[in-house]
Amino acid sequence: MTENHFWGGMGSMEFKDWVFDIANDDWIIYIKRLSANDTGATKSHQVGIYFPNSVLGTVFPTINRIDVKNPDVNFRAVVDSDDVPEQSLRAVYYNGKVLKQSTRNEKRITRWSTGVDYTPLQDKEKTGAIAVFAFNNSAGDSEYMRSWVCRNIEEENYLEERVGEVDPKSSYFERGDIIFGGVLPAGSLKVEKYPPEWNDAFPSGSEIINHLFAQGFHAELGVDSRILKRRDHEFDLFKLVEHHHSFPLIKKGFENVEGFIKLANSISNRRKSRSGKSLELHLENIFKEEGLDDFGVQCTTEGNKKPDFLFPDCASYHDPEYPENKLRMLAVKTTVKDRWRQILNEANRIDFSYLFTLQQGVSENQFKEMQEEKVKLVVPKPLHKAFPKGIRGDIYSLSGFIEETKTLYL
Repeated sequence: MTENHFWGGMGSMEFKDWVFDIANDDWIIYIKRLSANDTGATKSHQVGIYFPNSVLGTVFPTINRIDVKNPDVNFRAVVDSDDVPEQSLRAVYYNGKVLKQSTRNEKRITRWSTGVDYTPLQDKEKTGAIAVFAFNNSAGDSEYMRSWVCRNIEEENYLEERVGEVDPKSSYFERGDIIFGGVLPAGSLKVEKYPPEWNDAFPSGSEIINHLFAQGFHAELGVDSRILKRRDHEFDLFKLVEHHHSFPLIKKGFENVEGFIKLANSISNRRKSRSGKSLELHLENIFKEEGLDDFGVQCTTEGNKKPDFLFPDCASYHDPEYPENKLRMLAVKTTVKDRWRQILNEANRIDFSYLFTLQQGVSENQFKEMQEEKVKLVVPKPLHKAFPKGIRGDIYSLSGFIEETKTLYL
């Protein structure tokens, strides 16, 4: 790729074409969902996108030093999704703690808003969107970065079909050809024992989740930490089994394009199947563990709608004599940006809709819209700090939702 091609501006380039452009070993890719801290929705003093130290230390190796205070390097950057003009950003290692001169020991990128009127990377309404950062692969420091903030659900779906689910707690960091190639190398996987029959037939998502439940993994944790830990564990197991089944086929190679496409579609469909019901299945097990035994799953309501959970059950919802103030609905969305309106009017007998999510923050404007539509957010307690302070008191924890729901049926 020539410099003129890159810096000439992407115009109305489609996301699929952009992904094709970076899906090779010329680029090092970092993918994440933008948190409220990233976009400034929490009004934190830390301005800009959070990158792990390992990411910036790899992309900008010359800042990995403690012989000078706060070593830094400048590089060029554009946001292709929104035609943001080229910027000069700064990668810096705040090493004062190591030098015993301050409390900071972190690597950051600064100057996000310098020289531009708008960037989606600092737009509070983009909280929860998937962002892709592509650094040119260099023997030394990366010289430029391209980024894309997904503009709609279709772009996010396309990306997740390629790399797997990008939930608010996960991120991906790998070379372009590897991260978009289907299966991560074995060295990036956590290794553990699992049922040997999974090597013969790929387990369903429910089998993996039920295995964690049956073995009592993380049962000692409170429900809010438990669901986060178990979901991470489930995905680690999924990737490990996926590698066993798929990597030998990839390593063997393909006789034709059709063979490659068939395997790629198989991997993509399996990932979509797993991510589609994962969170609901984890919640089912936790509800049972916590004694909230009576609930309906995917009950059919008005207009053939199917809310994820109805309490106490489907029959009670359809019984006109059952008190409406003892009915409760819980919808489940890994992320709520551009998706939360999908749950409206799923259960007409119930005044308020409860929505469980793992998204790390929403903007105050979006939260106000949810309140106006009588949507109450349920978020694991450890993630509450990612929300603006002004709305944290109006968010349910998972434990709070369970205990309050149980009191309805005492």
